[in-house]
Amino acid sequence: MENLKINPRLFEILKCNEIPDHSIANIVAGAAYYENLNGVPSTEYWNNKDFDTRDEFFVILNSFFGFFSLVKRIPERNEWRLKFDVAFLFQLKSTSQSAFSINLLTSKHCYPDAFAICRTMISRLNQLILFAFNPELFDEWLKNPKDEKFLDGHIRNELTNNGISTVSHLYELTSEIIHSQYEGLVNAGYFEKGLFPEIPALRNQIFVIAKFILGMSYQTVLSMFLKDCDENNIPDELKYYNDLFEWFLKSYLVPNRIDHVFTFLAEDRHVEKVGKDKYKIGSTFNFNEVRNQIGKYHRKGQPKRLSKKYDV
Repeated sequence: MENLKINPRLFEILKCNEIPDHSIANIVAGAAYYENLNGVPSTEYWNNKDFDTRDEFFVILNSFFGFFSLVKRIPERNEWRLKFDVAFLFQLKSTSQSAFSINLLTSKHCYPDAFAICRTMISRLNQLILFAFNPELFDEWLKNPKDEKFLDGHIRNELTNNGISTVSHLYELTSEIIHSQYEGLVNAGYFEKGLFPEIPALRNQIFVIAKFILGMSYQTVLSMFLKDCDENNIPDELKYYNDLFEWFLKSYLVPNRIDHVFTFLAEDRHVEKVGKDKYKIGSTFNFNEVRNQIGKYHRKGQPKRLSKKYDV
């Protein structure tokens, strides 16, 4: 991220919003990196003293870009991290474009299409977690992306069997919207008065979904870096990324925060029966389990293995 033009105003406004001091420079560098590559200009967000959900989304997004430079600054100790780095970097451009699209679509009140981008991001996240568990699968996917084991439904089932939740009811909702199903379009504001009605609640919901997806991606990449390091000699800047994520878990990524909670409650049609007289009325992203499972898949001795069709 050398030779980037930095807006000094960003340091002050991030500090006012209680971002951990040692993380501010990396977040500002991420914002400059994104802007210099024709992403969303930093002048279009972080303009108010109090951040809304969209502002928080850009904090997580711009901090996520920092991993790009960590790939060069923290050399891998294991081949599996090198292979995962390739998979992660392969997705980085798509993630950048998705963020740009969501920002543009919501600003123009095109909410159904913004939900569709969220659906794409969920699928990409599922892939990223799968490649974290077994980085060899990235090469397999490049060679034969149409193999049924790489279909999103199959990947979601494999992740579910490993205790990973990427919020199935949001996947169902966004899929309904993509396929123009009536109930999904109702939830996306399609039948409100006017061609481009402004619906702040939907704008908020979209940015909640997007920032939690990015948060899960952040945790996945961070966990791979940490697992690859000597636990007794973790670089300070990686500790800073971990500290920032712990701060996110207490602030921007709290599921039961009042402006988050309704996103993670399922519509009646998406309620799942999980046992006799037991129902699942919603879910959220289980960040800690991702780190736990990555630890199991890359432990020394007897690492955990995926099911047979993914065990390459």
